[in-house]
Amino acid sequence: MPECQLTREYVLDIGQIDSRHIARPSAIVDFMQDIATRHAVVMGISGEELEKKNCFWVLSRLKYTLNRPLHFYEKLRVTTIPRKVRGASWYRDFVFETEEGEVGSAVTVWAIVDLETRRLVRPQSIGLGFPEQQTGQTEMLRAIRAENLEPCFDRVVRYSDIDINCHLNNVKAVDILSDTFGLEEDATRWVSQLQVNYISESICGTKLSLMRGIQQNGSLCVAAYDGEQEKVQAEAVFSTLESR
Repeated sequence: MPECQLTREYVLDIGQIDSRHIARPSAIVDFMQDIATRHAVVMGISGEELEKKNCFWVLSRLKYTLNRPLHFYEKLRVTTIPRKVRGASWYRDFVFETEEGEVGSAVTVWAIVDLETRRLVRPQSIGLGFPEQQTGQTEMLRAIRAENLEPCFDRVVRYSDIDINCHLNNVKAVDILSDTFGLEEDATRWVSQLQVNYISESICGTKLSLMRGIQQNGSLCVAAYDGEQEKVQAEAVFSTLESR
């Protein structure tokens, strides 16, 4: 069986950068989600196909690592390669490259959810099969165990935040989480590694209470709650921004 992968080029535009002309974390997630969605279409397992089976795709976890920031108008070549399905989880690996060579990598975890019950569905149970291939990556994404979180701010999910499934868009969620990082207060830091776990969906009108805290390993953990229910969590690692 031939290797199943897709490569696509992206250009970092003005809507995806911050005041320092480097990529916001959400831009990286946007590229990853876009190429994964396009590849699902190529593989014949698009959202439209799943809808016929009364199901839809959800991105449950992601993690990316960059060895340098991405800059305004820079071209990024993204390659995605799906792994073998494990139970109800389907891992996708990513490689990021510029004209200089490889600048980072990522992994995502996807799942299929029943439209009515909102329960996970095993691909085999609805007649979906995937190529079994080795990507060379073995990292498994776990829950984020945050400690010493303190209140940061509240944020209500609005019209411009929701996606086609009528819940908080994955990319917009990263923007909301990023607002807790304090990057506007310290221009020397950038996010070199980010893990995001999407725990449950948030609909329009949901009031999210953002909490954050520095962990013993130096990373920053963030969690968004609706009352007592945790909706999304993240862990960010920062590096020092060098002058070009």
